[in-house]
Amino acid sequence: MNHDLLAVVDELFRHRLQVPELDPDAPLVDYGLDSVRSISLIVELETEFAIHISDEQAASMRTLRDVADQVALALSVSVSREGDAA
Repeated sequence: MNHDLLAVVDELFRHRLQVPELDPDAPLVDYGLDSVRSISLIVELETEFAIHISDEQAASMRTLRDVADQVALALSVSVSREGDAA
């Protein structure tokens, strides 16, 4: 996984959850992530990275590392689709 991507996702989540630090492998619910904040953060991730995150992908994102992995996957799919369209 791209360390820079994890850093961007970490900053976004720390800001939204109003916490000074996040353990990338700790459950995000431990930091107060609820369903409303989760939806808001997913929309923000989709906008920030110009990607789509399905409901199934969102449900699998329990830790910060899971989120970064799903964003990386969505980015690779997006790049692959752009290459196919060319």
